[in-house]
This record gives sequence, C-alpha cells and structure tokens, in this order.
Amino acid sequence: MKILTLNFRIYSVEYELFEIKKPGKEKELCRGVVDKIGTENSTITHKTVNNRQQYHANISVSDHYNALEHIISVLTDKKLGIINNIDEIDSIGHRVVHGGEKYINSVIITEEVKKEIYRNFELAPLHNPFNLKGIEAAEKLIPGKIQIAVFDTSFHQTLPEIAYRYPLPEKLYTQYRIRKYGFHGISHRYVVERTAYLINKPVEKVNMISIHLGQGSSLCAIKNGISIDTTMGFTPLEGLMMTTRTGDLCPGIILFLQKSGWTLNEIESCLNKQSGVLGVSGISGDMKEVVEQMRLGNNKAKLAIDMFVYSIKKYLGAYYLLLGDNIMAISFTGGIGENSDIIRELICKDISFIGIMIDKNKNKQAINGKEMLINKSNSKIKVCVIPRNEKLIIARDVFNIVSGKK
Repeated sequence: MKILTLNFRIYSVEYELFEIKKPGKEKELCRGVVDKIGTENSTITHKTVNNRQQYHANISVSDHYNALEHIISVLTDKKLGIINNIDEIDSIGHRVVHGGEKYINSVIITEEVKKEIYRNFELAPLHNPFNLKGIEAAEKLIPGKIQIAVFDTSFHQTLPEIAYRYPLPEKLYTQYRIRKYGFHGISHRYVVERTAYLINKPVEKVNMISIHLGQGSSLCAIKNGISIDTTMGFTPLEGLMMTTRTGDLCPGIILFLQKSGWTLNEIESCLNKQSGVLGVSGISGDMKEVVEQMRLGNNKAKLAIDMFVYSIKKYLGAYYLLLGDNIMAISFTGGIGENSDIIRELICKDISFIGIMIDKNKNKQAINGKEMLINKSNSKIKVCVIPRNEKLIIARDVFNIVSGKK
C-alpha cells in the first residue's frame, strides 16, 4: 500500500510517500516540502529515501491548492518521480492539529469530520484552517482515495480530569470548551514507541518524560505508555518558554496590557511571535544563532538560554514527582531536542540526584538524525535522543485503518 502523508501549515506543506506491506515493514520512498507559500520566494525541495537532495527549485506557489499541484507534479515526474501517476497512491494521511474532545483516535475523513475540524478553527486558528484546506485540495487533486485525519490532540485525551481542567467556573468548560488539550501528541506518541524499543520494554509498561523542543516546545508525562499530563494547554502557548512564544505567563499581564491600550491583535502577536528566546535575547528565535551568541559572550543570549532551560527543568521536576521512582527514561526530540547537544547538556546538568546522568561524548554524537542512548552506564534513568518522525505514525494509522485493523 502506497500512502502519502501531508502536513499543511500556514506557509508550507510537508509531504512523504511510504510503501507499507505489513505493520513494522514501512518503506519511505521520498519526502519533501513546499515552503514560503504565497510569497515571491516559494521553493520546493524533494528528497529520495536516502535523503540525498534530488531537486530544489524556486517556484511560484499562490496557495495551498497550488502547492499540492507542485507536489503531485514532482511525485509523478519522469526523472524525479517515484510513481507513474496518482492512481498508485492508495490512501492519504493528514496531520490535523486540533480534534477537540471528540476524536480520541485517527479517523476516516467524512463531511462530519470536516465540520468538526472547522468547528475547532477557533481553538487552533493558525493550524486547523490550513489542515482543512489541504484535505479539500487532496479531495479534488487526488480524488477517490480514502483520507485519514491524525490529530495532534488525540494522544492527550487520556489526561485525567484533574490534569485537563482549569480552575475556572464550570460553564467556561461546558460552554466554551476551555480545558487543557495538549499538542505535539503525534510526536510524543512516536517517542514513547521508540523509547520502549531502546530500553527494551513493552510500550504499555513505559513510564517516561518526553521532551519535544523545537519552534514549539512541550513536555509530556507518560505512565504505562499513555499521556497523563503535558505542558501545552488550551493553546500551544502554555507551558515552556519557546523560541518566540512566552509559555506560562501571569494572566494579569494581559489585562494590564489591555488597560494600557494594547489591542488584542497586538497582544496575541507579542505572546506568539515576539517573545520567548527571541524576545529575551533580542537576537533571534533560531536557537543555533542564540547559542552562538552566548558562546561569544552575549549576556542577553545567555539569559534567554538560561531561562529556556530553567523552564524545562521546572516541568521536568514536576513530572518526576508525578511519575515517582517508576520513571525509566527521558527522551529528547524536535529540532532543538535532537540536534542541540549544548541544550541537552544544560538541561541534564546537576540533576544526577534524581538518577539522570549523561555521557558528554555520547551526547555530542547524537546529532543529525541519530537515534541513541546518551546516558552513562550507571545512570538510573535512561536518556534517549529520538529524531522526530510524526509522518511514520500517520502512515501507520492510515495503513491500520484502511486495512481494517484499527
């Protein structure tokens, strides 16, 4: 079965084509991204299974529909392509950020599912509208295929009420659906599966903390293989300090800014796009740049990184208490988590008293897509680095649903 996975975002579309003959026997055929949609600098990058760059070009991409047209063109190109025509694609899997409370598992996309994705626009205004655009584009450009929605929020539907409810009047939950939803669920789900493999434990017996660090960052406390708490909440703005997002913030600050004449749009832009590592450092939201400036002696860069690490350590400690002595591993993933040895080292510094000790040499080796353990041999808690692979989870769900196994 050939499965195309799609991740439609505001300015980009990521794609990957898999061939799956049976569970556990997945073969990645190609991957790529159309970037900077709707700008004069739109590009497409297409790579084959061995990750050698095969094709990179500046193209004109007016919208997400047009982006999928370019993807299909590359996939079926006589020189670059992997397939002869779109009929070879059996099914399509979409990453959908917000499924609300309704979807605990991945589902076949129907008109009812599309209505629910639309209903959740207000809960994920920067994601769900573009996810739906992608679904509708695929319906028209690759017609007649079963499409599956895989939700980022589904993994966290196992949170107990004590964790997902906010201390607000109940009507705000029942009327406005205000609760913790959590995000990065597909990533955390992949991490627990790979961690189970690395530490040789069944998934359903794994107790761990998953640490996803990227443009958006979150921790997830996992007990017996399921999510029991996570740092992101009603929106992806809650929790850890991030590259451009504030993370946890006193709500009174928002009221103060409103009273000071700030508009809601100005406040939203500040909290989501101008804060975090970028806001504190005044340099960039790119962690590589800020780390380099820290090494050059920039005090603002150092403060930003210290605050970023501090916020992670606070939640790491909190989740350690939730899981207790049963914790088996912590695992790093995401663009920063899997590639920045310095950030991992700073997070794991001076916490040997809870049983976490990393091997500095192994830690430095764990970059550029390497999956490995980086803890010392006498570390009570295993420390893993796991390159993110949400698309594989999406492809597996598609295969299982279409095959009638789920």
